[in-house]
Parts: sequence; structure tokens; C-alpha cells
Amino acid sequence: MRKAFLIFFLLNAAVTFSQWSYVSTIPGSGEIYSMSVLNQNLIWVCSSTGAVLRSTNGGVNWNLRNTGLPSGGVTSISALDTSFCWIGTESGSIYKTSDGGYNWTLQFSLTGSFADGIKMFTRDYGIYYGDPSGTGQPHQWRFTTDGGTNWLLSPDAPLALANEAGLLNAWDWTDTGKYWISTGNFTANITSNRSFKTVNGFTGGGWTSTKLTGTGNSSGLYFSAIAFTDNNNGMTASNGSGSTVRKTTDGGNTWVTVPNPPGMSNYIPFNMCGLKDGSNLIYLMLYTNANKCFKTSDYGTTWTQETVPPQASSSIRLMQFLSPTLGFAGGAGGVFLRYGNSIGITQINTELPSEYKLGQNYPNPFNPSTNIDFSVPASAEITLKVYDLTGKEIYTLVNEFKNAGNYSVNFTAASVLNSGIYFYKMTSGKFNYTRKLVLIK
Repeated sequence: MRKAFLIFFLLNAAVTFSQWSYVSTIPGSGEIYSMSVLNQNLIWVCSSTGAVLRSTNGGVNWNLRNTGLPSGGVTSISALDTSFCWIGTESGSIYKTSDGGYNWTLQFSLTGSFADGIKMFTRDYGIYYGDPSGTGQPHQWRFTTDGGTNWLLSPDAPLALANEAGLLNAWDWTDTGKYWISTGNFTANITSNRSFKTVNGFTGGGWTSTKLTGTGNSSGLYFSAIAFTDNNNGMTASNGSGSTVRKTTDGGNTWVTVPNPPGMSNYIPFNMCGLKDGSNLIYLMLYTNANKCFKTSDYGTTWTQETVPPQASSSIRLMQFLSPTLGFAGGAGGVFLRYGNSIGITQINTELPSEYKLGQNYPNPFNPSTNIDFSVPASAEITLKVYDLTGKEIYTLVNEFKNAGNYSVNFTAASVLNSGIYFYKMTSGKFNYTRKLVLIK
């Protein structure tokens, strides 16, 4: 699909131990196109298979929430809580649910369009970023002030050039008035493309454009990675045989090229994530088979490299951070990652154990949650997985490097699991041990 655009760069990159860990794979294993992270526990995602899923324990377990939606990929999602959520589709439609995804209402549709992004700030006010329906037609940059009953075209929404369209998740904002949007031009070997901004909000329009130059390839030229940390400072990156990273210090009016991180020319920069908490942190991942993540706090002067877990070595499409120490990411194969301490894992005490141990879960039997204690005598890679009676892997609770210590992890059974006997197994090097747990509903 032409919406595949990718990721990053390293320059003067120092390598550190990564805080990224594998959490789960969403049911159906479709590519995660978009996510809406409300807090460390409540997360909504949508996928290329048309799945809309909700987790209330940080992505460990997922529940399908797309009853009544038509077939086809769901490309954009924005939720406010466990009940209210809006999604955009690859056919250019917007749907809303107010009951947690058990029922959906069609709010808007445009033939020939494609939903690149949606964001609801309140139950009434939200914005939408979609493709134009064709050359000379307006980019579908819309807003609602009534919860989506009406989606109005933003004033001065630009008219599309030939082969110009939107890019998945290629936008950013610092408040409800200041927005930046990237587009792609899919003319083979084209050497320029447009980036847009407004300081008047979607309701006020006043969109201005900046022409960014580069060396396109057979799929065209697109600056699909864009992120801002404040009203003035941000970064963007392009695809193409001459992939480039740029920074701006004047809110996107002008862009200056900064050196690429090593290896970026072999991959496409797809998505950046900029934190807006004063840390100046911007994160970047290499999208295809790179297994690398990079972050910078000085807008590309230096980069720190981190390793992505092997489960996500192919394609990570997007990231969202709640703080410098807590973030999430998703991509191909439905892989879902967490940045920071693993979900549900706590260190019990400061005593150093003398051997590996895997405790009996408690309570047992349980419904719906239980705790599992384990001990690690020396720093090592640890996996802790749950299996059914046939030996099929159900969940991965731990899959990361852990320092020596005593830990406890919480397991909350998904609603789709039946009552019965399950097994959990801990592995580290030559150590492996299995115990039984019982779910009673």
C-alpha cells in the first residue's frame, strides 16, 4: 500500500541498553496502523485487517471492538475513555462509538479519500486529516465542534497537486491552534514536496506551505516523519535515495538539513514522536528490518541508539509517549511494544536471590487477575509466557533484560479466555520452569 513510509537516522550515535520491551501481538496480527494511548493501562489500536481493539492493562490483553464496522482497514483512531472512540478508514469514512465499540455510527464519508489521522480533544471538538479525492480537490482537513455530527472542511484547505496525497500519522501539534501536516508526492523521482502549517487551528485555516527539496525514488518523495517539541522547534525526515533529516527553529517556516544517523539511507523514515514536556526529546525508528530506535534531545546534533526487541525487527510504524520514561509503539504483524518498565511488573524487595525461582501464582484459582512472583540471581534476558493445554502460546508477560532481583508480574485474563487449566513458563538461559494456573469464571 502506498501509505508505507518510514523511519530514521543516526549520527554520532551512542549505543545504550534499550528500554523497549515486547508486550503482545494483537489478535489477527494485522499491521497496527494507529493507536490512542490514554494512560499506561487504557489503549485503543486499529489495524490493516479492520480490527479495532481495546486494552485496559497496557496492551497485555486485547478485546475486539469493531462490531458492525464494514470490512477494510481501519487506519486512524482517537479515544477519550473506555466508551467514546472515533476511527477513520482506508475508504475515507469516519465512525464513532459511545459504548466502548459495541455499536458504531457512520459520521462522514468521501469516495476516493483515505483517513490519515484523527484526533478528538474533547467529546465535541476534534480534527481529521484525510486524502484529497483527486488532483485539484482539497486535502480533507476537517474539524468538528459537535462530536462529529458535522465534519467541516478547514478554511483554506489546500488543493492537491498531481499525485499529491496525505501520509499516515504525518502530522503534529502543540496545542489546538498550531498544527503541522506533511504530504507526499508520488511522482517517480520528483525532487520537491510540500509541508503545511497553521497557527489559526483547523477552525481558522490560514494554511501556509513550505517546499522541501530532496531526491525522490520510484515511489516519489515524502517527508512522512514530522515531530515538534514546542511552537518553534521540530524535525522532519524524507524517503528517497537521498534521505534527509531536517530541523526547524522557526515553527516550520524554514528547514535546515542535519547529518543523518548512520544507516538511514537504507531505510525510509516513517514516523517521529516529539515530547512536549521541556525535555526536547524526539524519537525515531528505522521502519524495515532495522531493529533500531534512536532518540535526540538536541535536534539531531547527537543521537542515542537503542535496540528494539526481536519480535518487532521488521516494521514499527508509530510511537506515542506519555512521558520520557513511558511510551508505546506498534507495527507489522500486530506487534505492540512498551518503552519503560514492563507492564504490570514490580520489584518486590532489594534482596539479591541466590537462584532462579518461579513462584506459584496467587490467587489460584483466579478471576480475572492473578500475580506471579519470580527471582533472577544475575542480570539476564527473561521470558515468562502463558500457554493453553495444547501448548499454544497465549500471552507473553515478560520478554526483556532484567537486573538481579525479586519481581512480581500481574496477569489479567482476557474476556475471550475460557475457564480451565493453563500453564506459565519462565525461561532464562538454561533455566526453564513451568507451573499450572486455573482460571474460573
